[in-house]
Amino acid sequence: MLQRSIELRNPLVPGAHADPRGRREAETDAIVDILRCLKRNARMIVAVALSGTAIATAAVFSITPQYQATSAVLVDPRQTKILQDAEVVGRPGTDNGAIESEVELIQSDALVRKVAEKLNLKDDDEFGSSGGILSAIKSVILLPIRLLSSGESSGDPLSGVVDKLQKATSAKRRGLTYVIELNAWSRDAQKSAEIANAFVELYLAEQIAAKSEATSTASRWLNERVDEMRVRVSASEKALETYKAEAGLFDGGAGENLSNRQLSQLNDQLIDARAKAASAQSKYEQLKQVTPERLRSAAASPDVLQSSVVSNLRGQYADAARQQAEREARYGPQHPIVSTGRAQVADLERQITAEINRIVTSAKTEFEMAKARQESLEISLEELKDKAAQYNQAGVRLRELEREVQANRDLFQSFLARAKQTSELSLQIADSRVVSPARVPSSTSYPRKGLIIGLGLFGSLGLGMALALGRDAFGRGFRRSADLEREIGLQSLASIPLVELRPGSRNLMLPGRKPRQPEIGVRSVPNNGEEVFDRLLADFALNQPDSSFSESVRTLYLSLKQQGLQRRMGVVLITSALPGEGKSTVALNLARTAAQTGEEVLLVDGDLRRPALAKAMHLPGEGGLNDFLSGHADLASVVKQDAPTNLYAIAGRQGVPGAKSIALLSSYRMTQLIDHARDVFDLVVIDASPLLPVADARILLDRADAVVMVVASERTSRDAVTTVFRENPDLTEKVAGVVLNGVVDDFERYYGDPKRTFAEVNSQMERQTHE
Repeated sequence: MLQRSIELRNPLVPGAHADPRGRREAETDAIVDILRCLKRNARMIVAVALSGTAIATAAVFSITPQYQATSAVLVDPRQTKILQDAEVVGRPGTDNGAIESEVELIQSDALVRKVAEKLNLKDDDEFGSSGGILSAIKSVILLPIRLLSSGESSGDPLSGVVDKLQKATSAKRRGLTYVIELNAWSRDAQKSAEIANAFVELYLAEQIAAKSEATSTASRWLNERVDEMRVRVSASEKALETYKAEAGLFDGGAGENLSNRQLSQLNDQLIDARAKAASAQSKYEQLKQVTPERLRSAAASPDVLQSSVVSNLRGQYADAARQQAEREARYGPQHPIVSTGRAQVADLERQITAEINRIVTSAKTEFEMAKARQESLEISLEELKDKAAQYNQAGVRLRELEREVQANRDLFQSFLARAKQTSELSLQIADSRVVSPARVPSSTSYPRKGLIIGLGLFGSLGLGMALALGRDAFGRGFRRSADLEREIGLQSLASIPLVELRPGSRNLMLPGRKPRQPEIGVRSVPNNGEEVFDRLLADFALNQPDSSFSESVRTLYLSLKQQGLQRRMGVVLITSALPGEGKSTVALNLARTAAQTGEEVLLVDGDLRRPALAKAMHLPGEGGLNDFLSGHADLASVVKQDAPTNLYAIAGRQGVPGAKSIALLSSYRMTQLIDHARDVFDLVVIDASPLLPVADARILLDRADAVVMVVASERTSRDAVTTVFRENPDLTEKVAGVVLNGVVDDFERYYGDPKRTFAEVNSQMERQTHE
């Protein structure tokens, strides 16, 4: 509710939505803010950069220089084969996983240990010694941890050497190639090359040894398997022959079973017998129908007509019948010659009939014989079929035994051939080869002094920038007035720059300003340096009217004047959330600035517990506001005038306890004083106590026309400001705006005389103070 109400009254607060141009401006402002932040924290950034560079330089020159030797090994993708498919151990492969596996193998503990043994590094001063005082101290410190973690010591004299050698070597793959690069570091150039070459040599020897051992193991195993397979083949062949003999199965040649061949032959004979029987039956049926009359008409069967006997008889019968016809025609039917001729013809007919009957009987006999043969073959075929079925059932087991025999033979032949090849493979070739052996390095490779110092410089410079930006980004307070408007919703009346006291001097300065001339009259700050600073700061706007500090105070005055056109601004209360935010300095400078414009202005020190304006304005300590409110002095005696600006002020130096302060501020005389001052003066400025620690200022909120909140830049937390408004609901309606005090920014590039330095102005202020 607080932020919403303030945003409704204050149109200067940015809206929730911004146009593209606004976004571009916001981005530009963000970049400018970053640059300003880096400028504000330039000293810290330079200090961090110099410290980092110094540390890097010291570290570089304290590190023992190391020499690096590099050897390269190619995992050859090409295959060298003497016997086809005779290798027992296959190639490592050329995929990424295989190459990375070779990299791990070349760095394995076993290979490192062999290198240490070959080069006798146990007696080497670099790898076998304790490593100096630092290493000894480190070993003593870590000894309890080692004892707790590992229990009893392994007693291996090479364990320490292996650990050091592993740390002093590395292997990696060169990009996506088949080349493995092995690097070795040592304090001695010759030793580094020896270590790198020893790694490569033992790596290749390990490949050959692994192949030889695997080949010997495989050869022994293959010979054992060949003997076993030979026994198995013999047993399976014997079982096959025994079964064939028991089952009566004989091979008929060409892979055909004897019973099947007999069945096929018998079936062919049966077909032929059936054909012959059918032919004989047909012949017999035809011959039964032959008569002499049909024979005379030539309608008889071809078998009859083709008979030579029948043909002769037919010829004789034809001649006799012709002669008989001639005799009857010549002699008449009763003639003896005709009768003799008739008897002759009848005899020929009897002969023909007898011959036809003989032929029919012969055809019948032939038909019966063919039928009998057919029946005999059918009976034999049925018997053979039953026997063939039995043979086929036995053939199932036979084929099973034959397959087993064939499988054992094939397996035996395969093992025998592989065993012969393996036994002949005595030459072993490594799968890798040396591409580039390690050479003795001519210069050190570590540390790279220039690179490390440069990294230290730029890294610490980046760290300093990050710290500066982080301190700005994660600070609890507000750094710019835009932060107040965006996050709290309060209108900013002015941003007053930070003014600092130069170390060892009584001169004031703005951050980032450097005097162009040496300071004159520089004195050390006495024990009451804080009091001197307050006095110098109170007069800073008077003695340097063209400074950014003075211009910010004038901006505050004009902002209040503009609001005075819309609301009554006779009595302005200056307060803050916490002590030390500069509210008294703001109140004094605001009142003096208004008085310089010709207005009648009254400045009231309303902080009765800790009054500060009398000291800052060099006023006498007697006759303060508490004296008037308690009735010990009249109004005329407590009102004093500031000589430089004709400002009227009610300020004392004597504080009062809390209970009395609240009673005095709540008194009727306080109300009368404010009402009378509102009528007499053009502007009344009240410097009140902070709102959160004490309740005094809350009494004056109802009597003031407007309230100005002073917020210390980057020091006052957001929670403190929001708490003030939450605990004082009436403050929302009366607050005129916020003054962001102590802003560190580049104000002086817009204001001030470039020919006049702050040192000169502050020296003048000191002289005036002493006068």
